Amino acid sequence: SPGTAQEVAIKILVNDDPISDYDIDQRERFLAITTHEEPSAVLKKKASDLLIDERLQMQEGRKLGVSADEDEVAKILDDMAKKNNLTVDGLSTALGRAGVNIRTLKDRIRAQLVWQDVVRRKFRYEITIGDAEVDKALAGTGGEGGGTPAETALQLRQVKYEFPAGADQNTIASRLAAAEGLRARFETCADLAKGVEGASVKTLADQQPASLAQPARLLVMNAKIGQMTPPTLSASAVELYAVCGKRSFRGDDKTRADATRKLMNDEMMIHAERLLRDLRQDAFVEYR
Repeated sequence: SPGTAQEVAIKILVNDDPISDYDIDQRERFLAITTHEEPSAVLKKKASDLLIDERLQMQEGRKLGVSADEDEVAKILDDMAKKNNLTVDGLSTALGRAGVNIRTLKDRIRAQLVWQDVVRRKFRYEITIGDAEVDKALAGTGGEGGGTPAETALQLRQVKYEFPAGADQNTIASRLAAAEGLRARFETCADLAKGVEGASVKTLADQQPASLAQPARLLVMNAKIGQMTPPTLSASAVELYAVCGKRSFRGDDKTRADATRKLMNDEMMIHAERLLRDLRQDAFVEYR
């Protein structure tokens, strides 16, 4: 009825996207609850700025065809409610008592999800975290992985001249001679890319020295990058290893993966802030 109808006035246009006085009032009330601040001109300005940013984030999402997954929105709401020992309905009721429609919280969550996706799509190929950065981060934390001694990972090419079981001395000697000849001619790992006549070549990336049997382990550790080890004899082959690279690293796989993820997120946040700043600068924002 006309008596209860609420007049909604458009207060801000963000590239023609409207923000009403109701939107601003709702967000200000929500901020008052979450920040424990009293409603004020400063808080209203903060609410308006947040809404402008969210409009820009959602607009960028639409350009890339990104929308929020409503199941994910529901899950985040459910988690929020549980942290406060409430159901989602209970959270809605509690917000309602403070004059806040739960929709303003849902809108905020949607904008955050869309923005995360936008940033990931725009920058995931630009950001690379190297081993040296992870090592530095782990050494700097002094936490798990920081104090551990650096381990070595090897980039190897394994060359095998195989011989049949029960091969005679002449066969084995000819394989050894071929291996010695290869070692004498060897200059760089690139030489092996085309393969080796009469032998198999296998690339062993990030090989831990402990995974190699002796005496190959010792020979590989003593070889410099770009060198080939002397041939060793196993039960079925003559083997040599070309050492193409060595790197030191700290921490186990999980520790390193966690550190890499954190560095990646930090870098993403920097890119996200820059992108939002550019969107603000390019936006047409009209206050009414």
